[in-house]
Amino acid sequence: MATRTAFVVGSGKLWASPALIDGLLGYAVAMAVGVAVFTSSVGSQPWPAYVFALGFGLMLLVRRRYPVLVLILTSLGICVYYALQYPPIGLALPIAAALFSAAEAGRLRISIVVSVILVGLAVYFQIAGGRDIGPLLGYELPPVIALMGASLALGDGARSRRLLRESQRERERQARRELERRATEQRNVERLRLARDLHDSLGHNVALISLQSAVAAEALPTRVPEAQRAVAEIRNISVATMAQLRDTVRGLRSLDSAVERLVGLEELPVLAEQARANGLDVRIVQTGESREVPDALGQAIYRVVQEALTNIIRHANATQAVVTLDRGPDALTVTVRDDGRGLGEFTAGNGIGGMSERAAEWSGQLSVTSPGPDPGTVVTVMLPWPRSAATESDT
Repeated sequence: MATRTAFVVGSGKLWASPALIDGLLGYAVAMAVGVAVFTSSVGSQPWPAYVFALGFGLMLLVRRRYPVLVLILTSLGICVYYALQYPPIGLALPIAAALFSAAEAGRLRISIVVSVILVGLAVYFQIAGGRDIGPLLGYELPPVIALMGASLALGDGARSRRLLRESQRERERQARRELERRATEQRNVERLRLARDLHDSLGHNVALISLQSAVAAEALPTRVPEAQRAVAEIRNISVATMAQLRDTVRGLRSLDSAVERLVGLEELPVLAEQARANGLDVRIVQTGESREVPDALGQAIYRVVQEALTNIIRHANATQAVVTLDRGPDALTVTVRDDGRGLGEFTAGNGIGGMSERAAEWSGQLSVTSPGPDPGTVVTVMLPWPRSAATESDT
């Protein structure tokens, strides 16, 4: 596919196709050679010489597609031209554009070889014809060599600039693709996190609402006070659920603004109270060093404990649970132990998957076991301290 070349004119750009440029270049070469023939042929009309001038110009129309062929045919044409003893037209004039084209196409070595051969042949035949070597080497040859060298340098420079632009465009394309890939990954991670938070928070609260509704349904006929307490608890949980839903929707609407209601270790007692209202006696124990837990790590721990307590209430048929937070030197370890019936259906659903993903995000480990002979299930999550938190602890 043909590209378009831009010429900068003032503050705007004038665009021209490569075919037009090659046509103008061929016309310029043909006219220049024709003028040289006309001024050199005093009193004679060597019309075949003008055919050579036209041929030198026409060959440049295919210089982009066949640069080496144009260079070789132009060189042979010059040799045949002088062998027929037509009026002198110089050496560099017809060959300069062909040298430029070959060098621009990356064929600099063969262009230099052809240039050396042409110069050598010209010097040889000039000396063989009786020309004085002094003026030839001192006055006539240096401008020819300079013009041919400039043609080669300009062609190679144009090729280098073209390769540089292509390399820059390729780097820009790769940078854009990398930015798009990272943005896509970030969106996927954010949506996964939001989906997990929806499951952990709303699923937990909806499960409690379901249980409290069942209590209210069973207690209404004969135990009205108990039903009233259950309905009041349903109302409180519903209010909390709506607040969390609004926060989650706000985060979905502004994924890149990081608008989120953070929950952490300080809200674990709220989870314990909710669990107690559903018949599960929860005790929170903290051991290890006294060090501050980063907000993001505290939120991950909160979600893990929330999901573990939800699973216990749903499936374990337990009466007691102990949540232990151990602030070790290398990691924060959370253990949730209950006295229920063991694993059973505990591993079903998305809860275990969500806890595993949270542990993986912190390069941590999750284990769910039912150690015998004691009943119950033990959920253990070990999350390494973030580098910043470890640094602050060391200082």
